[in-house]
Amino acid sequence: MKKITLLFLLFVGLWSQGNAQTMFNARLRVSKIDCNAKIAQVDVDVRAVSMNDNFNMGDANFRFSYDNRVLKNPVLKKQYRFSSEAENGQEYGPQNLNGSTEGQNKGLVSLNLFYTGTGKSPQRLTTDWTTIATVQFDIVNTTTASTSQLTWYTPQTFPKSGLSQVLTTTSGYDLKEVSAGQFSNGSLAALSEACPNVTTTTPPNNNNTAGGGTTTAPTNTSTTDPTANVPDRVVTPTDEPDLVIPEGFSPNSDGINDKFVITNKRGIKLSLEVYNRYGGVVYSNADYRNDWQGKSTDTGKDVPDGTYFYIIKLADGQLHRKAFTIVR
Repeated sequence: MKKITLLFLLFVGLWSQGNAQTMFNARLRVSKIDCNAKIAQVDVDVRAVSMNDNFNMGDANFRFSYDNRVLKNPVLKKQYRFSSEAENGQEYGPQNLNGSTEGQNKGLVSLNLFYTGTGKSPQRLTTDWTTIATVQFDIVNTTTASTSQLTWYTPQTFPKSGLSQVLTTTSGYDLKEVSAGQFSNGSLAALSEACPNVTTTTPPNNNNTAGGGTTTAPTNTSTTDPTANVPDRVVTPTDEPDLVIPEGFSPNSDGINDKFVITNKRGIKLSLEVYNRYGGVVYSNADYRNDWQGKSTDTGKDVPDGTYFYIIKLADGQLHRKAFTIVR
């Protein structure tokens, strides 16, 4: 009897595994707002739902709507995966936005992906979030005071989003539709708040260059970072970063490097919080304008020389945190 029961359970397990639906999740993520250039970038991300759902990517259509009273003219800025324009994408054609349209109040983005290979070496989609492409928009209204939504067309709507997997066969391959899981919409920050000054939020530095003065890099390795547990969303560094944050400054009123000057090329609103090594807040400003001279927000007096930690939050959700020094 026990042997029959074990065989039955084994059969049920194998049957369930063979008939389990492969599933994927998708999300839209605003990755960049540039107030000066008046552009916004949106990343299209996908992942397999579970380890058992890892699969080889086939054809796909990703469709979402946007408010074209705020955003217009979507273009395909970058193709990261599953494209002949990307690394190791030899078995895929170039992605495109064919079928994208703009109505009176709402636009439709249609991101199209094509498998053109032989079935021998398609790229695999795993449970890690994978950015497929970045779509860039022109910002046409920086005065809007409310958030703007980027909303998926799901498999239950028309037009719909969906993708297929590549299944290798003896004669080549087949494409099989993959079941959809969760679709996470994106949200564009209120641009009247994110871009309070469309031309720039970085005042003249008055000779306070970010790299000048006699400031040195932090050397106290025993200092505990009180911001270490803060969840971050740090931008990947580029050759020409949009945000340049000094490693320290020397507020001694000599006219050189007296202020904590952040080079903010995108002109997007940012907040600054500064912590001492014990985790206490010594300075906080929700709309920082490069005017901190090393004085405590509470007492108005100079903070002691030493190692401090900053948390810089941008209006598009990006976050930076690191140590810096004050040396007078």
